[in-house]
Amino acid sequence: MNMNSNLTLSTDEALVLQHISESGEDDIIGLAQSLRMSRQRVAALLTHLKNKGLVRIKTTYGDWWVQTSRKGSALVQNMWPELQVRYN
Repeated sequence: MNMNSNLTLSTDEALVLQHISESGEDDIIGLAQSLRMSRQRVAALLTHLKNKGLVRIKTTYGDWWVQTSRKGSALVQNMWPELQVRYN
């Protein structure tokens, strides 16, 4: 998916970003289960999204808690205007 000239998301990255936006915050284990992906795959996708400035990751007791950043929330709102996005 091409969002603009600088930002490109894979289908899986877009799926993860949408899921996080809908839930407000999620952990890597919950994401992996919900999306039916391996934990390693979700971790790699989250790293890509973080490097693009679209998510924020907090590490707590070895688990990753993820939220969309303002940039990620704005992108989701642009891609899926019907979603109610939580701005943090």
